[in-house]
Amino acid sequence: MENHVVQQLCLLGLSALLGSGGALLYDILRTAVRLRHRARKVLTHLADGLYAVAMLAVLAVFMRRYGGGELRLYMVLGILGGAAFYFLLPAALLRPLWDFWAQTADETLRLLCLPAALVSKWIKKVSHRAKKDFLFFRKYAKINRYRWDFILIHRRIGGKGGRVHREKRKKREAKP
Repeated sequence: MENHVVQQLCLLGLSALLGSGGALLYDILRTAVRLRHRARKVLTHLADGLYAVAMLAVLAVFMRRYGGGELRLYMVLGILGGAAFYFLLPAALLRPLWDFWAQTADETLRLLCLPAALVSKWIKKVSHRAKKDFLFFRKYAKINRYRWDFILIHRRIGGKGGRVHREKRKKREAKP
């Protein structure tokens, strides 16, 4: 069993790059989701899940390709060291950049969703108006039906009956 120091140093450097890349991805997701949408816990959990799945996939590929299918201790230390390096030095410098891009993405998404929101608002107004009209026409149809029934009853009697004609007849008989 041979010990290749140069190969191990290269793997340590690649592990540090992997840790820095993972920290960069975490910083972007933190700026875009966690800090902007604190009240929405579902988005936070989705971002954490996305980060975990992405890092596990990258780590599996990294172990298979460079580590011979094994995760060695110096690789773990390199990943942690790369993440610590990123959060200590460039993270503070890059955070305003991520804030800008996250704000730009939010505004772009809002503008892209604006037509759908306007159509939804219009559909809500139309449905509310249609509901009012439907209830009105249903009542109107009932009123017309009763009026039509009264006209049919009046025609059947021939105009010589009903309450109105009885009252007129009583008035004529009472006048003599």
